[in-house]
Amino acid sequence: MHILAYALAAALLPLTVGLLVLRSAEPSAPDSHERERVRLAARLVSATLHETSRTFLLAGRAFDPARLSDDEALGMLRLLYTQDSDVDVVMLLDANGRPRVQPVFLAAGEAAPTEELAGHLPLTPRQLDVFLQHLPLAAAKEKGQALSDVYPDPERNVNLLAAAMALDSASGQRIFVGYQRSLRRVQQGLGTLAAEPGTSIFIVDGGGRLVAHPDGARALAREPLPAHPLVARFIETGQADSLSYEVEGRRMCGALQPLEFLDWALVIEQPLPPGGAAAVPPLIWAAWIGVALLILLSGVLLEVRVRRVNLRMRELAQSAEQRAQELQRIQAGLLESRKLNAIGDLGAGVAHELNNPLGGILGLTQLLLRKKKEEDPDNQFLRRIETEAKRCREITDNLLRFSEQQLRDSEPSEPLHLPRILDLTLDLLNAKFERQGIRILREYSENLPRVMGREGSLRRAFLNVLQNAETAMTPSGGQLTISVFREENWVVVRVRDTGRGIPRENLARVFEPFFTTKDNWKGAGLGLSVVYQIVKEHDGEVLLDSEEGKGTVVTFRFPARERPPAPAPIVVSGIGER
Repeated sequence: MHILAYALAAALLPLTVGLLVLRSAEPSAPDSHERERVRLAARLVSATLHETSRTFLLAGRAFDPARLSDDEALGMLRLLYTQDSDVDVVMLLDANGRPRVQPVFLAAGEAAPTEELAGHLPLTPRQLDVFLQHLPLAAAKEKGQALSDVYPDPERNVNLLAAAMALDSASGQRIFVGYQRSLRRVQQGLGTLAAEPGTSIFIVDGGGRLVAHPDGARALAREPLPAHPLVARFIETGQADSLSYEVEGRRMCGALQPLEFLDWALVIEQPLPPGGAAAVPPLIWAAWIGVALLILLSGVLLEVRVRRVNLRMRELAQSAEQRAQELQRIQAGLLESRKLNAIGDLGAGVAHELNNPLGGILGLTQLLLRKKKEEDPDNQFLRRIETEAKRCREITDNLLRFSEQQLRDSEPSEPLHLPRILDLTLDLLNAKFERQGIRILREYSENLPRVMGREGSLRRAFLNVLQNAETAMTPSGGQLTISVFREENWVVVRVRDTGRGIPRENLARVFEPFFTTKDNWKGAGLGLSVVYQIVKEHDGEVLLDSEEGKGTVVTFRFPARERPPAPAPIVVSGIGER
């Protein structure tokens, strides 16, 4: 009996320890980083949807639409239409719902008359009728402004919203502006926010039906999700929530955040890393049970065999503990990734928050310019405000793209031949270099090894550096020398220009965001910051050296994928020649 008891303890104790250790490595609920991430993402989507209505309301407060002539009212609608590419029709109505002037939209089959209208979706007469049927004018008369339920447009493969809002006149007459906006940008943004493999991000309305989802077909079908654990809680409480749960046999952790201004909620969920008792495969269960039975049978015969098997079980327990530690390391890596995603979301949210007032400033300034006569002395100040507002919007747009680049780059890595990428990039600039009197000299070694990377990202990095070189050599011209050669286990790209150079005291700051040495700051100040980020993502190095009045040298170093010998460089000169 003592031998049996000893054998039973020896069999079950390591098994229990192994299960407990594995269970300790399994997260039970979303952490604070995940909750912060879903909160920031919900703010970003809310700001995107609220931006249009806020701009329209500001226009109504600044002007008296009831007193505008037909031409002035039509001009105001056209300006409002250009403020958001997701708006595909805008119209002005009186208190009886009759149009004041013709609605403004891009008719199907017609080319966009200006570049500003190129991003708008065209409308057919039938689609215009669908918008009028969904326009919530009655609700806007009662509440001041109203949104319709989401409705699909299968022809354009997008979900739509119709909105109406009252613009009160000083005379007491109420004028209503109605518009239709697509959820195209929101739909595309969900793919950008889903930075990790397996992550799912979607939006539901108050009834639990899909509004936006990375799978456009599911969103277009308005698929109901009342049984989803997070969605069910939202329908019941309307509050933010986070928990772990199972969906279709997969263990998930998720977080939900209601959207401001709307009865909608955004959900982010991702699968839990494998671990815990629930993740132990059946074969391992069978193996452990078999070992336990073997120990029991052996204990009846010989105590020495019990000791041997007990030693083996201790080794299994140690293996289980090592596995748990490995899972904990994986979990720590996931947490770090979530932190970086939250930082990227914050940058994108700041850019969107700044775009809201900038859109209002720009729209109102353009309306004032339209109202003023050409000879009015205030026009020069208004045009200056318009120019600077557009400049600020450009900066925030580039900040948003910079934040999204931090979050993800979906392009897969592949073996790349750097001279080919440089030639493709130079093809974009050859004509401009020729006009500026800039001569190109290529020095490419033969049989260069490949580097692992993303072609689009590397072309963007090289393009930024080449454009900086072109600016430095304008208008006097000069020579641009591009060398590619092997240096031990690196492939080196060296870009040398004969421009005006950079003062020595500024060299330490050239890779900082928004720092520039250009006399005319036309860009967003993120060019070299993006270059530095892209090169680091490719496990490379980028160095910059410059002497004022003599030129600048930018050196890229990328890990070589293979190691053939590097022969002497072949020099080919001339613009566009090889």
